[in-house]
Amino acid sequence: MTTAWTVLVAAYLALLLYLAGGLRRGPPDDREPATFHDRWPSVDLVVAARDEADTLPATLADLVGQTYPGRLRIVVVDDRSTDRTPDVVRAAAVADPRVHLVQVAECAAGRAPKVHAVAVGVGAGRGEIVATTDADCRVGPGWLRAMVAPFADPTVVWTRGPVTTQPPGQAHGFRERFEAIDWLSLMVVSRSLARQGGPWTSSANAQAYRREAFERAGGFGAAAAAPSGDEDLLAQRLARLPGARAVFVDDPAARVWTRPMPTWAAWWRQRWRWASRFRHAAHYHPAYWGGIVLLGLVSAAAVVALAVAPWRPDLAVALLGPWAAKVAAEVAGLRSGLRALGRGDLVGGALLGWALLHPFAVATAALAAAVRSASWTPSRGGGSEATAVGRRPRTAPR
Repeated sequence: MTTAWTVLVAAYLALLLYLAGGLRRGPPDDREPATFHDRWPSVDLVVAARDEADTLPATLADLVGQTYPGRLRIVVVDDRSTDRTPDVVRAAAVADPRVHLVQVAECAAGRAPKVHAVAVGVGAGRGEIVATTDADCRVGPGWLRAMVAPFADPTVVWTRGPVTTQPPGQAHGFRERFEAIDWLSLMVVSRSLARQGGPWTSSANAQAYRREAFERAGGFGAAAAAPSGDEDLLAQRLARLPGARAVFVDDPAARVWTRPMPTWAAWWRQRWRWASRFRHAAHYHPAYWGGIVLLGLVSAAAVVALAVAPWRPDLAVALLGPWAAKVAAEVAGLRSGLRALGRGDLVGGALLGWALLHPFAVATAALAAAVRSASWTPSRGGGSEATAVGRRPRTAPR
C-alpha cells in the first residue's frame, strides 16, 4: 500500500514539474506579435441562456459595451427558458441591433442541451471568429479585442482567457477565496499546457476560435451528449490541425468573472457535473486522460492515507510524508501560477486550505460521477448546479 502511494505521488510530482515548466516558458518565439492594421475580423459572440433573466442584463451590457473595432454580432440562444430571458434579449436587440435572439424549441437527440444551444448559435452566424461566454459572466470593455488580437497571426486557431469568480479584493471569507483559487488552478493548468504546445482544456465562458478551423475540426462532436466538456474536446481537435497554434491570452483585459456558487453543496455539485464529462474518456487525448486519471487516483489515495494513518502509527511517516510533499508542491506551484495571472492577493492561508481539501472534492466527485452522471440545471443562487441523470430535476436539465 505505502509503495503504491509513494509511486503515485512521485508520478504526480513529475506532472506538477511538467506544468511548472510551462509556467516558466515564454511565448513560442521572439517574433514581434502580429497585429491587425486595416480590418479586424468579423465576430459572432455566442451566449447560451436558460432562465437567466436576472443575470443576462448585466452580461449583455458588458457585451454591447465592447470596444472591438470590427463587425460584432451578439447571438443569444434562448434554450427553452421559462422566465423572461427572451424578453430581456428582445429589449437589448431594440436598443442595439447587433444583438440577435435565437430560440431553441427542442434539443437534438444525443446532444447535451447546452452544447446543442451553443452549436445552434454558431450555426446562426457567419463571422470569421466565433467567441463564446456564459450568460452569468462579466467582462471588461476590452475583453473581445484582447481575445481576438492573437488571430492576427494566421496560424492561431484558438484563444482562451482566464476565468475566476471574484476580482482582486472581492473574495471574502474562506469559501469564496477557496472557489476563486480552484478556478484559477484550472487556468494555471490551461495556460501551462498551451505554453507547452497543446490546448487540452477549454471553457465556454472564455474562448474564441476561427470558424473555418471549427468546421475543419468537425465542430462539436463525439462527447456532445456529455453534461459538459465538449469545449475541451474541441480545443484538442483544433490543436491537431496541421500548422495550428493555440494561445492562452495573458492580457488582463481578457479576464472573465463568473458568479461564485452560493453554497459549498452547489460548488460540489458543479464539480460532480464536470467529473461526469470523463465518462466519455475514449474521445480525449491520451496524455490528457492520463493526467486526469492520475489526479483522481492521487486524490483518492490521499483520502485513504489520511484515514488509515491514525490507525497505523507504524506507517504514519510512509503515509503522511508523500502527502505532505504533494501539498507543499501544489502550494509552491500554484503560488507562482497565481502571481503569473496577477492574483497574488489569493496567496495565503486559503491557498493552503485549498491544497488540503481539494483531494476530498476530487475523490468524492469522481466517485459520484462513476456511479451516476450529472446533468446541467440552472442555479438560482448563481452559476450552475448538477442534477443526477435519471432523477426528475426541478427544472428541465440543460
